[in-house]
Amino acid sequence: MSNPCPTLDSLVSLGFEHRKPQYGEGDRFLYQTFLMKLPDVEEALYYRFSHIDVAAYIGLNHFNVPQVILKGSAYDGRTLSVIDSAIPLTLRDASEAAAWVSFVLSGDRALLEPLPDWFIEGERHWDNFVWPIVVGREQWERQQAYKACPKCYIDRDYAVPLRNKLRTAIADLDLIETEMTVSFDGHVLSIALDGYLHEVAALGDNWPSSYRVVVSPKTRLPARFTSSTVEVSVFEGYVRLEGHRLGPYESVV
Repeated sequence: MSNPCPTLDSLVSLGFEHRKPQYGEGDRFLYQTFLMKLPDVEEALYYRFSHIDVAAYIGLNHFNVPQVILKGSAYDGRTLSVIDSAIPLTLRDASEAAAWVSFVLSGDRALLEPLPDWFIEGERHWDNFVWPIVVGREQWERQQAYKACPKCYIDRDYAVPLRNKLRTAIADLDLIETEMTVSFDGHVLSIALDGYLHEVAALGDNWPSSYRVVVSPKTRLPARFTSSTVEVSVFEGYVRLEGHRLGPYESVV
């Protein structure tokens, strides 16, 4: 190719080919709609799915930024879908390219089946290659940290009485501040407060340690729970009940 492009080279390793679209008599509708939308480019690559040829070529996206454009029209006799999207120019290996292609074509997944192995494998790697760019590096790193943080889930029918007991215990504190210890062993969430131990069944992975939180009569608990399961998490320096900060924590070995 006259202008080397890491992404196009990676697409070749997935099975994209330097050829013209392959249409039969039964694909006349595809042929007309697809070629009308495809610019006259010499260095296009094509991949044949069950109901569509997807073209990949270097072009300008909607913001006039050079990228690899993925384009095609799919029609299975009932449903028409036009593919017109873009992926970065700098995808340097097959895994990265597979993740991006499967991501941008995910809305047309049913029309592409049976799916090649690389497509299915690419879907498993969206977190590694796609999300950092789509949502932004900082937001993606926060999402990854949240996925890894200690957390467990309580049925709302159990979470409501637990919240009510904690609210009463906190309101009755004689001291301005006191310590509350939260732990989860993979089955039971335990909260020790003011000499009492509150326990409730929960789901999730056991936590690596217990967490000590300072609470006071000013500590506020959620007024209501909007979902059928309530999350307790240790994230960004706070123990949280359904997203409400109970207080900053320190790990208890």
